[in-house]
Amino acid sequence: MCKHWVLFSLVGVSILARGYAQENPRFRFQPGEVLQYRVQQTTKVMHTLAGETSVLESSTELVKRWEIQEVGADGTVVMQLTIPQIKLTQKLPTGQSVHYDSTKPDDSHPALKQQMEQFLGKPTVRLKIDARGNVLQAQPLVTVSVGHFASEPPFAVVLPPEPWKTQLRWTRPYSLVLEPPLGTGDEYQAEQQLELRALNERQAEITWVTHVKGAPTTATERIPLLQKLTRGVAVFDLTTHRVTLIRMQAGGAVEGHEGPNSKYEFVSEYIERLLP
Repeated sequence: MCKHWVLFSLVGVSILARGYAQENPRFRFQPGEVLQYRVQQTTKVMHTLAGETSVLESSTELVKRWEIQEVGADGTVVMQLTIPQIKLTQKLPTGQSVHYDSTKPDDSHPALKQQMEQFLGKPTVRLKIDARGNVLQAQPLVTVSVGHFASEPPFAVVLPPEPWKTQLRWTRPYSLVLEPPLGTGDEYQAEQQLELRALNERQAEITWVTHVKGAPTTATERIPLLQKLTRGVAVFDLTTHRVTLIRMQAGGAVEGHEGPNSKYEFVSEYIERLLP
């Protein structure tokens, strides 16, 4: 009997996995639904000039709150972002540390407090995305830039245009615009190359790497692009039809941007988890 039960279970799992593989991947939400993600990010900028290196480090923890406002028959979704919690620490090249904690605002650095409280706890942006996660519209609700959503979809990846299958690969071409303070509206053609790394009856693991076409050749123009050169993995839950985990890295180095023996390095680590 045990052998028959094991065989039945294996067949059931196989059928279940095959069923998911035959579906067109898509996000699925309900109006009024709220998703909260906890984000942890660290960045490090190293600037070497004339043999001396200065270092700027930052650590950020925050909660993203996405409220699903509308869901169309074609799977399009209107969703609104709020940041209810944030904790930020910066270690300056001088060695001084400044911080902001939304749970202890009066103990925070005045300049950071003023900056953070412009959007903390307020709806900041409203997005319309299609069923695969592509951003169709971005509407700012406070004084913030929303252009980065074209290059950074709300859930990091877009889903494939065809059913899941082993070694599935797809691309997302887009225009990358460097808005202030990174640039002055400079536009580059970029591409996110995605691949299905693993698939089982519960989840799909999607990896990606970003490439910029026709990237500038001068050192100073390459520096702003370093934080846009992302790579990572996203876990998509096949039962709830949403991303549950994002791990992302970005960065690189540019030498000679301020003459011989000069170097600029940017390194970022990012983790985002869906909260229960």
